[in-house]
Amino acid sequence: MFSIRRFLMTTLIVLILGSGMLLVWGTYRTLYHEMDEQYDAELVQSGRLMAAFWQEGHPPQPEIAQLEPREHRYQRYFVYQLWRNGELILASSGAPDHALLPLDNPEEGGRYRETGGWHAYALPLSGGRWVVVAESDKARRSLVSNTAMTLLAPYVLSVPVILLLVWLAIRRGLGPLTRLARSVESRDADNMTPIRQRPVRELAPLTDAINTLLARLVNTLEREKRFTADAAHELRTLLMALRLHADNAAQLNDPAEVAASMSQLRKAVDRAARTVEQLLLLARLDPQSVSAQQHCDAVAVARDCVALVAPLAEQQGQTVTLKAPPQAWLGLPAEMADMLMRNLLDNACRYSPPGTDVTVDISEGDGNIRIEISDGGPGLTEEQQRRFSGRFSRGRQDVPGAGLGLSIVERILSIHGGALRFRLRSSERPAAAVLTLPAAGGSG
Repeated sequence: MFSIRRFLMTTLIVLILGSGMLLVWGTYRTLYHEMDEQYDAELVQSGRLMAAFWQEGHPPQPEIAQLEPREHRYQRYFVYQLWRNGELILASSGAPDHALLPLDNPEEGGRYRETGGWHAYALPLSGGRWVVVAESDKARRSLVSNTAMTLLAPYVLSVPVILLLVWLAIRRGLGPLTRLARSVESRDADNMTPIRQRPVRELAPLTDAINTLLARLVNTLEREKRFTADAAHELRTLLMALRLHADNAAQLNDPAEVAASMSQLRKAVDRAARTVEQLLLLARLDPQSVSAQQHCDAVAVARDCVALVAPLAEQQGQTVTLKAPPQAWLGLPAEMADMLMRNLLDNACRYSPPGTDVTVDISEGDGNIRIEISDGGPGLTEEQQRRFSGRFSRGRQDVPGAGLGLSIVERILSIHGGALRFRLRSSERPAAAVLTLPAAGGSG
């Protein structure tokens, strides 16, 4: 499992140690370069100084040039050689017995070269004489290493302290995140109150998201509780009616009365079936469960809905007519469009007087699809529309239904961005329910 604390610690340790290694390497290279130039300059100066003492042709006395035992620690692997006509006439302790540089072409003057682990400088004099001075590369590297370690020792010693401080800082910095996790983990299922913590800029989006989720959960639970209570109340009423009709049919002896009671029982069963169907539809209408944007042909959906309500219309002597262009594409799924038109058509047929006409008129314009369902009823006022949009609210108690049709319609429109208005009947035109829905961009 990915760990932020482990990631930060690993990253910072790598950065600290990596930067330390780069610092060591850079310091060593810089010191070596600078000291190399410094000691090369001293080497040349030492060679010319010895040459100045040998100008008269007499080499220095060996006793004076030899170091005493207590002075050996200053030697630093520095050696010199005095040559005359290819013969070594004087050399310091530790100097090789062969020439460190080619002793030819004195016309070229002094020469410097790094060879065989030595930094050597040779200066020609008259009479075939040569002064050669050299310094061991090993001595220089040892000196540079000691100097670098002296400079870097405080850093190396402070690395454990730095790492400890980094660990403490990360632990303290991630403390609010740990506390937030513990706060969420310690909550029980009934605690939906918003999280209250010390404001932390980096955690503010996460805290706000959790609080938003909690608010959504509260709303969902409240909606489910309300829905369950309403559904239980309605179903209890339906079951009671079914039982009463069944008991009446069982107790009656007159065939005509039994037939009438059975007819009422069938109506109650139909009402119960419709109520259950509408409750299931209403429970499915949740914005989080709606699929990605789809489109459908409103004309095809309307044609199916007209065929579906035709038996109900014929039973009441009504005529259902569809007026529509060949196609009209809606920007919502066919299932949602079917729920909208079927509920409104069903209401129009149920609440219109027998023998009247019900018309579905579909038109398109301004990026919207307009669906007008007119009937022979008086229509609804704005106050009646608000009242009947509530769950289990019906216009007339003598008309079968669950009182959920308009509630479902309003819920679908709130999800998909449509609008519904009712027009009252007048002398010029009939009452109607007018749907305005977004049109789709193209055909399917």
